Amino acid sequence: MKKLYVGCSLTQAPEDFKQRVEDLKNLLRKDFEILDFIGVIAGTPADVYLWDIHECVAKCDVFIAICDYPAIGLGYELGVAVEQLKKPTLALAHKDAKISRLLLGIELPYYKFARYENMGEIPKILADFIDKI
Repeated sequence: MKKLYVGCSLTQAPEDFKQRVEDLKNLLRKDFEILDFIGVIAGTPADVYLWDIHECVAKCDVFIAICDYPAIGLGYELGVAVEQLKKPTLALAHKDAKISRLLLGIELPYYKFARYENMGEIPKILADFIDKI
């Protein structure tokens, strides 16, 4: 069973977005092992860094970055996943979200950026991405 890490903004994102991400992760658990981040309230900053980078990003088979809201931590995770570890990485954003041109400009065989209208589309986008890597 493939291990997925789903990263997203936590500090800047509204509660309803974070709940939709949790719902998505629960849906994906049917077909994947989900590596969960610590979150904004558990652990020290050092705990969060060590867990998110060395346990989740480093050990996942596929990294999913949901980029709807600005997140310095998610940007760091993306850099480590794409540039350092060369992990298969699917970056996603809602069709109306403003996204850095840097993310749109990455052209690597194991990276894809895609837009979605609702999070229910993400499992299909993910399946298509996995079929091509």
